[in-house]
Amino acid sequence: MQYTKQTDRCKLVSLFCNSFVTTFIKKVDILYTEESLILMNFKYERGNNMNTKILKVISIISILLILFISGCENDLLNKNDKAIYEALEGTIAAPTDDDSVKLIQKFRSIVESNNEPYTLVQFIDENIKETTGDKATAMVILLEEAQKKHIQKYTDELFIEDNQMELLKLSGTELFFAEENIENIQNLKLRELVERIINGKYRLINIEGGFYPIIDYEKLKEYNLYITEEMKEYINVKSFNSNRPVLLDGEITIPFNEIEERLVKTEKYIQKYPQGIKFEDALREYADYLRVYMEGAPNSPIYEYENNQIKDEVLNSYKHIAKDDTLMTSKIISRYLEIIEENENIIDESVLSKVPRLLSEAVAILENIK
Repeated sequence: MQYTKQTDRCKLVSLFCNSFVTTFIKKVDILYTEESLILMNFKYERGNNMNTKILKVISIISILLILFISGCENDLLNKNDKAIYEALEGTIAAPTDDDSVKLIQKFRSIVESNNEPYTLVQFIDENIKETTGDKATAMVILLEEAQKKHIQKYTDELFIEDNQMELLKLSGTELFFAEENIENIQNLKLRELVERIINGKYRLINIEGGFYPIIDYEKLKEYNLYITEEMKEYINVKSFNSNRPVLLDGEITIPFNEIEERLVKTEKYIQKYPQGIKFEDALREYADYLRVYMEGAPNSPIYEYENNQIKDEVLNSYKHIAKDDTLMTSKIISRYLEIIEENENIIDESVLSKVPRLLSEAVAILENIK
């Protein structure tokens, strides 16, 4: 729903802020309890400082009031704009000086005008040194959401006419399109398109004989000097897959113990930042890794083809992760191991059919630590 009238927007401001304040007051009450959360015998200790959390609440309310109220004077927010809402509803401290307000409002205006990511990158590169960690983080969050939003548009353009043929001719069998090859693109429109994509901090990956844009999280690390620790760690988690995807063409591309490492690091991020603004994104990443870890892939099963026996590297990895009782994943994998052992280490439908339920339980448990 879009609110085109100024009065409607202001009513929305009032309703939203009232609801927001009420919700967070309840959360503050909850945070003052001394009990630990125990789910499926897995204990999560609440170790965050209470005063810090209360200040976070006040900061969030402040930035909402500043930015929502200014929206009554100009067309600020569309309820469907996930990028802006995610940036505002997270743990981002409010700008307090006039220059900061103007900077955030200017960037917000660029985002709302549906500019391509490379334009947002230009603005961030020129201004990020003037911002604090929270405001710099807000800009990077908005950039990431704009990148997600433009992926389909860029994909469609890359598949126009003979674009793919020229890219493939230049790249050969390489997984990623090398930036140094951009100058060798003969089609000027295609060259300009690829430049816009790359400058927007994407990379082009070859999937089944075609190049697709993905967000280059390694390049987003260029902002690490300015953003919060939480955002740095999120970008690091996401960079694993953008640097080397775990799956390509139905085949696992990395050693099995590396999937375990990624899974552990992702869960630790989720545990560390249960109230984080990128919690849901990290949870989806975790679920993707856990599914591959437990099921394998069409062209990379977790069992030997000749006898359906679980592969040694898979079994060893399961036993290793099951020993770490600080991880919720260890509880799930321990149960999975019991199922496998009861089936005499044979991986068949009776075993794999249990994966969806175990996966759902894992995600539900982590989701409930918020």
